Amino acid sequence: MHLVAGPNGVGKSMLLAILAGSLAPDAGEVLLGDISLSTYPAAARQRLSFCPADCPVFPFVIGQEWLALLLYVRGSWNQYIMDILIDAFRLHEHMPMKFAHMSLGTARKFLLPGSIADETDVLILDEPSNGMDAVSLGALQEMLRQQASHRLIVISCHETAQHQAFGIIAENTLMLE
Repeated sequence: MHLVAGPNGVGKSMLLAILAGSLAPDAGEVLLGDISLSTYPAAARQRLSFCPADCPVFPFVIGQEWLALLLYVRGSWNQYIMDILIDAFRLHEHMPMKFAHMSLGTARKFLLPGSIADETDVLILDEPSNGMDAVSLGALQEMLRQQASHRLIVISCHETAQHQAFGIIAENTLMLE
């Protein structure tokens, strides 16, 4: 697992969005293996999942509709991982709720499982612990430690105390200044 760290405003979210193909770089090129994100964006995006720090979901969408849309767009995901995270995040009771009425933490809990359960080579998570309660955060950290054994995970996280719980070591940290 790799960490992009640094003070607020240094560009962590922008870097992760560029790596995920949500923003175009001013210069240079992002490669996923030998696939250029700018030349072959569809092919490159099939190899990565991205969960931004904000919650870019229409406010009138309910949790259940969001998950159904993600499954439709992606075609498939690891149902075992999805079930574990939905249970651990206690999302069942929030399925009929509109995003407009969700707290930041609850909205984030709907975004994260869709990215993590998508079995891509690369997983990019911008501030995945934001708004998470302790039980959900523990489940997230455990899942990401397991996932890090077979896929590249890049996260940003302001809480330095959580870095070890996520399984991040100093050699895998990019400090932006």
